[in-house]
Amino acid sequence: MRIFKALPLVTFVHYNYILNYHRSKKLNYILIFLLAILTSTASALVGLGGGLLLIPLIILIFDLPMKFVAGTMLIAMVPYTLIATLRNLKQGYVNFRIGLVMETGSVLGVIIGSHLSVFIPDLLLKFFFLVIVIYLMLSLQIPSDSPYNYVARLYKSLNHIPPFFTCKATPENHFSASALIFIGLLAGTFSGMLGIGGGFLKTPVLIVGIMLPPKVAVGTALFMILITASVGAINHALLGHINYTIALIITLGMMIGAYFGTGILKSQPEQRIKKFILAAMFIAAISTLFR
Repeated sequence: MRIFKALPLVTFVHYNYILNYHRSKKLNYILIFLLAILTSTASALVGLGGGLLLIPLIILIFDLPMKFVAGTMLIAMVPYTLIATLRNLKQGYVNFRIGLVMETGSVLGVIIGSHLSVFIPDLLLKFFFLVIVIYLMLSLQIPSDSPYNYVARLYKSLNHIPPFFTCKATPENHFSASALIFIGLLAGTFSGMLGIGGGFLKTPVLIVGIMLPPKVAVGTALFMILITASVGAINHALLGHINYTIALIITLGMMIGAYFGTGILKSQPEQRIKKFILAAMFIAAISTLFR
């Protein structure tokens, strides 16, 4: 008899547990939707894929393994970067020739990175991420002709390797396809491993090494991220590294953010864009400590 008397209480407690669980999930989804809008707006303004700022927040909220966060973010970046690229194209902020050559390396790199993420421990991935972001922040503050700007020096040393092509993008319109492919390979590998679009590496290099105007560097980086993210998303999907519910919520938020971010980009002076890039990378470096 005591068992039957206790049944209503057990049922009530179980019902409340389920109700609170679903409320918690809904609140998490709403929170990540709003964060996706906010971070993608900021990312579209500085030429980043969005994952640089959003990935640490996803890990904190949902406690997913890095490889699942990487796959989920990459699939969400595809429509986001498509909208951003189309809007930047109208303003003349996309250099397709440089972008396509660099993406030749990025596509191969993102495939390599997607498979490496299975074997490399999360802690090691986070360490690489933090070190690279911090150094690229510093490179934006060092003049391109300084002997201490190793990003610019690396690109200039590689820019003597054939084959070459010309592009009226900067005063020095003589570019090494090999140099751009190699830089794209590095960026693509980290994109595949970390679930970021690769813009955190490409945008500073486009400004510091290739000396593109900041707005063109931002638009070109987002165009490249569109290709990189598409390839990376396919590979992670085949590996089963995607949470499609979270991906859909992030995608909707990032599409809204892409619209707002590219609109703000149009009205900002070039030097302010560099400051925005520096601020975004600083936030990303700090947030890595909590991943």
